[in-house]
Amino acid sequence: MLDELQTRIADKNVLLLGVGNRQREDDGVGSYLVRRLQRKIRIPSLDAGDVPENYIKQIENSGADFLLIVDAADFGANPGEIALLDLGDLRKMGGSTHSANLPLLLDIIPKSRRPEALLVAIQPGATGPGKRLSEPVRNSLDGLDAMLVGLFKK
Repeated sequence: MLDELQTRIADKNVLLLGVGNRQREDDGVGSYLVRRLQRKIRIPSLDAGDVPENYIKQIENSGADFLLIVDAADFGANPGEIALLDLGDLRKMGGSTHSANLPLLLDIIPKSRRPEALLVAIQPGATGPGKRLSEPVRNSLDGLDAMLVGLFKK
């Protein structure tokens, strides 16, 4: 995964977008990750919470040519497993845990200003009411934190 990610972001102006509802257990993982990384990495980041549609203008105006999205997504794996997905793949599987459709939201941005996007999808274990992450997802969060700090350290 690290090799693929490094290849995809090479020589790109990257914006990190965390998506997730911190009130719904593992669903909040993207939001938690961005909050943890904000002072550790040199690239800009946005915590979109569970309303990424409110950040379309910021994404469009960021000047980023690559959007790295971290979100919980049901792609039929074991809790805590991580996959890199193109948004077209997400479109086919309908795997986001949010009502907002990420591929459709980015389509709003004019092609000339739309960044390439890649989803770092984390398979949730539990998405009921609550603020705690399951152990497998928490372990994945720790691993992603370390990996992204290694890639984007200040």
